[in-house]
Amino acid sequence: MTDLPALPDVQAILDAVRLIQADFDGRPTHKVAGKGGRTFEFFPTSITDNIPPLRPEVSRAICLLSRFHLHDMEHVTLGVGEEDRGAMIISDLLLHYELPRTLARWTPTGAPGEIQIAFANEYIAEGQAAIFLNGVRPGDRVVIVDDLISTGGTLIALAQAVRRAGATIEAIFTIGEKIENEGRAALRQAVGIEVKTMLATNLTRVADQCFSKLLRFHFGNMPKPLFAEVASAFPPGYCQLGSGE
Repeated sequence: MTDLPALPDVQAILDAVRLIQADFDGRPTHKVAGKGGRTFEFFPTSITDNIPPLRPEVSRAICLLSRFHLHDMEHVTLGVGEEDRGAMIISDLLLHYELPRTLARWTPTGAPGEIQIAFANEYIAEGQAAIFLNGVRPGDRVVIVDDLISTGGTLIALAQAVRRAGATIEAIFTIGEKIENEGRAALRQAVGIEVKTMLATNLTRVADQCFSKLLRFHFGNMPKPLFAEVASAFPPGYCQLGSGE
């Protein structure tokens, strides 16, 4: 894996944040039935659903800002994600770190050693789906990447599959976190790991329609002087150090 480039300047960071803001904030929702028989408000973005298609500049923005959340990557031997909605951004991000990568599939290959884990999430009810993981070896040091955490169901299944393969999880990282669905707490309780997230959203209602609301942006371990410059461009409290823990 190559060394990371020099720290980006303030303008590059602001441009990246605004691209991601435009993708996540103010998107109309629709109802889906998923985990536990609950009805969830679901909103698509280019990053999470390729609606609209994921543009290269948005992918580059994610990669640029991820460096403040994913550090000590020289110890990681493998990146793991899943092939559903966020597959393109997952693959782009892991390629950015020049990691070997494997995506858990939603259909079996029948390959020897394939690991199957049932799961449920925001738009998949219990008993309807499983993930099938190949390519993780005993002793691998894994970073798990997904587009977002909502109920936590997909990430719990990925973490369980990685551990069943005999690998160690170094970090779990997502771009978005839908805080209303409490996936962070569910993941912590199920696998004992705190997810790192780049941003947090909630829902807001206007008349009879729900919309996504980007509550805050997380800047990981960004140096404090640089963070102060970036945060000065936004309302107080919108920018936060750390990864949402």
